[in-house]
Amino acid sequence: MVIHLLKKQLRNILEQNDPDTAVFEANQLLQWATGLDRSALMLETEIDDTAAEKAVNAARRRVKGEPLQYIVGEWEFFRLPFKVGEGVLIPRPETETLVELALERLPENGVLVDLCSGSGCIPIAAAKNSNVLCYGVEISEAATAYFKENISLNGVQNTVFPMQGDVLEPTEELFSALPEKCDIITANPPYLTAEEMENLQREVRHEPDTALFGGRDGLDFYRVIFGKWKKLLKSGGSFIVEIGEEQSQDVQAFMEREGFSCEIFKDLNGAKRVAVGKLL
Repeated sequence: MVIHLLKKQLRNILEQNDPDTAVFEANQLLQWATGLDRSALMLETEIDDTAAEKAVNAARRRVKGEPLQYIVGEWEFFRLPFKVGEGVLIPRPETETLVELALERLPENGVLVDLCSGSGCIPIAAAKNSNVLCYGVEISEAATAYFKENISLNGVQNTVFPMQGDVLEPTEELFSALPEKCDIITANPPYLTAEEMENLQREVRHEPDTALFGGRDGLDFYRVIFGKWKKLLKSGGSFIVEIGEEQSQDVQAFMEREGFSCEIFKDLNGAKRVAVGKLL
């Protein structure tokens, strides 16, 4: 099949899902199914039947609500590739704001500990863009498997170290496996409320509830992690967390209760997205 005809077929299928994203998603599926880059897709290339069928079947899966990122199995975050699939949260561009704020505060040869690491996007992005050691804590076996795969994919085996553990109930064994002190603690914990979970988009429902649901009011993790993990921070170190749009006042109160000064930062969409607490 000639590529422009296949593109048209894919767009027609994907427009059933969202006309505004159909062209973008058609191109993403074509690149994935054929192995061709974007420039090659502009040519009148002949696509073999196997690749064409693969792309069409993928478009039909997408229309049924499966996330595009899970279908292609890899997604970009902070200009880096990350393997994703069932059982791990898909990296979002909003989280790049958190990484940028962490990089601004990380000293040369510093140490970062990331909680609720999921795919490992935060510590891996930090390690690839600075001269630091990064540790990531994740409770899910499925997500930890992706985390380890992404460490290899991005070549940071000597600077990023994954650990499995519960950040809400950290054991002494877990703490003993981490550095005695670190410069930055980051976290993108589950923070959706019960109401938000009931109204999730179809594709988001494919992602693990354990990476999304933060309790009735979405604040369960923030109530706990600052108090339990601040002992790991050096004096003057920072605790940097992603938050929901309406959670800034509550999170600031939790931080200040544990001896942090707090500043709230907006993401590129103008939403209050990151809380930075400096240990006084």
